[in-house]
Amino acid sequence: MKKNILNTLTGLLFFSGLSAQVGIGTSNPSASAVLELSSTNKGFLMNTVSLVSTSSASPLNTHTEGIWVYNTVTTGTAPDNVIPGLYYNDGSKWVLMSINSDMPKIGDIKSSITNADHNGWYLLNGRSASALSENARINAASLGYTTALPNTADRIIKGKNASEAMAATGGTNSYSLSQANLPNLTLTGTTSTDGAHSHTYTNRGVNYWNYNAGSLATTRTVNTETRTTGSAGDHSHTFSVPSGGTNTPLAQYPKHMVVQYFIYLGK
Repeated sequence: MKKNILNTLTGLLFFSGLSAQVGIGTSNPSASAVLELSSTNKGFLMNTVSLVSTSSASPLNTHTEGIWVYNTVTTGTAPDNVIPGLYYNDGSKWVLMSINSDMPKIGDIKSSITNADHNGWYLLNGRSASALSENARINAASLGYTTALPNTADRIIKGKNASEAMAATGGTNSYSLSQANLPNLTLTGTTSTDGAHSHTYTNRGVNYWNYNAGSLATTRTVNTETRTTGSAGDHSHTFSVPSGGTNTPLAQYPKHMVVQYFIYLGK
């Protein structure tokens, strides 16, 4: 085994001395390449390491710009956590290689019409943190979700204001109007005061008065008599009008499409 390795190294050194290019699997490496690999049934195996975080050079001694490694572990605390993948070093940190510039970060939220966890995305259904995978549970805790994930069922997502806590829930699906919600108006009404009128009635009592017939004074009796009241009678009335309401709450649902919300907690 040692002899084979020695022969290989000797051949490479000899080849390097003859040409500025090195070819493995080819006798005609590109003039633009220092090293060219060629194979129809094999790939290039990148050096594998266990990174600690994007900010730490470990297991290297220092950050060295241009070094490439393949990380095999999932560890660290967001936003410096690392996941399995190809990383390069920019001289101050490790950067995950990705063809997608929008690769999700721990704590990102998205909507989807799927119903199940997928590719590191976890459904926000209020589940206990203990039900998550170990890595997802660590990342959830780094976001402050040590007991359970938020539950977005039947909720919309709103931006945080200055006094709200992140992931706080609130609001209601309906509301009721109270007197304080009504316009500041005073509703009044009166009937017309034009109402002068008179009544007639029959007095059925016995009325006596003196009646002079000639030189004799006599008393006359009238059993019935019709009289009329005075016409003065202007007056007003007050009245109330019930609303007929039943205090039924008003629904606040606008037109919508139902989706699920997911949070990215890493693969």
